[in-house]
Amino acid sequence: MTPAVSLLVPVYNVSPYIERCAHSLFRQTFEDMEYIFVNDATPDNSMEILQAVIEQYPEAKQRIKIVHHDKNQGLAKTRQTALAMAKGKYIAVVDSDDYIEPEMIELLYKQLGKENASIAVCDLQCEYDGYSEYVPDVIPDNRNEYFVEILKADQTTVSLWNKLVKRELYLREDCKVPAGLNYMEDRYVMTRLYFYAEKITKVNQALYHYVHYNSQSLTKSKNRMHFENWLLFWKLTDDFLAEKQLAEIYLPITECSKIEGKVRLLCDVHSSALRKEYAGIYRDVEMKYLHRFKRGERLMLWLVHHRLFLPADWLHKFSGYKNKCRIKTLSLQSKIKKICH
Repeated sequence: MTPAVSLLVPVYNVSPYIERCAHSLFRQTFEDMEYIFVNDATPDNSMEILQAVIEQYPEAKQRIKIVHHDKNQGLAKTRQTALAMAKGKYIAVVDSDDYIEPEMIELLYKQLGKENASIAVCDLQCEYDGYSEYVPDVIPDNRNEYFVEILKADQTTVSLWNKLVKRELYLREDCKVPAGLNYMEDRYVMTRLYFYAEKITKVNQALYHYVHYNSQSLTKSKNRMHFENWLLFWKLTDDFLAEKQLAEIYLPITECSKIEGKVRLLCDVHSSALRKEYAGIYRDVEMKYLHRFKRGERLMLWLVHHRLFLPADWLHKFSGYKNKCRIKTLSLQSKIKKICH
């Protein structure tokens, strides 16, 4: 029988976290669900730990599928492998270093039915080393604002994992992540899901726990791949908007977001050579909005453009940049609406 929900879980190098994640999945109060784990050629014993947890839930075994990649292919490809096997009407994604509340899937599923919606969203609990932070996800009341808010990536989160989504949206050809995009891949998918969604609804509870202290995560250290994926994301987004004849309408938003991303990467990367190489990207757009930035942020950009390549922690001090906080935050993002309007 076709399950109502398919829950997709990529597995790679998460041995300290996979046990807690798996327990949270198998303890869900919602039972009409299949679990699809994809082993992306993990080099550690994550899969052995997962198998040991599965043995503790014999009633769930028949609903569990495990796929193995022969070689590491990255998060985006791993999710696509899982999605290709999914049979559920709705899709949920959980990263294997995170965990969820027991009632998460049930509450989101009921909310979808209650509102006849395409996507159901919940709030997040960001877990840091020694403390946690409640992060609300904001969903506009007006359908026309869904796409605007996801483009801004300000109060609306661009992550896939705090959402339950109609599978038919994921299956649209232009919602599939292109090869090579392993950074900002969630944002790529989310812009399209929110563009096509007829209705998005919300459960006002933090049901997803985002673990922020996994040092192996792609989001924790920046390198050339992040710059190249950032540029690819914006090229693809610009092309998408041009195809929909919306490029001029959303130009102020996309310009602001490009500079926000540039500042974030320049602050996060530890290589002076990479800062030098990418400092000039979108320079014309940067100058257009420079007067909107904080004094410290302007100083940071001045230092970079004048080849004064200080260590990343010094750049943070100069710019007022803060890397503690929401999945998608930095000091600029609280101002993005003002910049774009």
